Amino acid sequence: MLDIFKKVYIKLRKWTEGDLGIPVRNDVPTERIGTPYGGWIIPRGQLDQNAVCYLVGAGEDISFDLGLAHLYGCPVHTFDPTPRAIAHVNQLIENLKSGVRTKCVTSPDGYYPEYPPALAAQLHFHPYGVWNKDEVLKFYAPENEAHVSHSLVNLQKSDAAIEVPVRALSAIVHELGHDHIDLLKLDVEGAEYQILEEVIEGRVQVRILCIEFDETAANHLDRHYLKRISRCLEDLQKIGFEVVGKEPDCRNYTLLFTPGNS
Repeated sequence: MLDIFKKVYIKLRKWTEGDLGIPVRNDVPTERIGTPYGGWIIPRGQLDQNAVCYLVGAGEDISFDLGLAHLYGCPVHTFDPTPRAIAHVNQLIENLKSGVRTKCVTSPDGYYPEYPPALAAQLHFHPYGVWNKDEVLKFYAPENEAHVSHSLVNLQKSDAAIEVPVRALSAIVHELGHDHIDLLKLDVEGAEYQILEEVIEGRVQVRILCIEFDETAANHLDRHYLKRISRCLEDLQKIGFEVVGKEPDCRNYTLLFTPGNS
């Protein structure tokens, strides 16, 4: 009986997750870059070769990172302290330099697209996590060992963990010599709220936000997770962001900073 109740509860919550009542602008042209699993919607024509792109969370699918660098000719900075992600990205960069295609299990044909070896120079990988301050934290493994994504907030309530270095977003921006971020992607297994604090408080200037809210009916910190997602989006709207894209069947939101909208 408890299993049946849990299944009904999860189904109901998933239905609720699909529509939080957050308005989405439909008049901003958008495009989707990357695989069905690892891709993201972004506003079209907002980036160029000088764009500053921070992509937090790599896993074993950086099709979005590669697509951005190839399409716009801009350098991309990818961040992930997960051992499997580090190995995957480093191998991909070496293969790219050598003209060898890399396997990508989430790609339709099982491989990343072919890109010129010169694209490797546009990829900058940082093997540490992003947080709201500099420290060393436990990074909790997923319950399913076949999965790659770890969580700083222990989203799946796992006992297995490693320790990893994490950096404040503002400290990273300063260290890398940037004064703003044109595109910030967060796929960080529940740590998005902490990272976004610096954006909401005005310590880091961002133009485009791609956020996966990883709390779901099956994995969440507590029963208030939908309120937490709504409040975060509302706080971003208050400082001038507008939602311009949303995946239909998950919690991936794309927001554009619109001056004068706050």
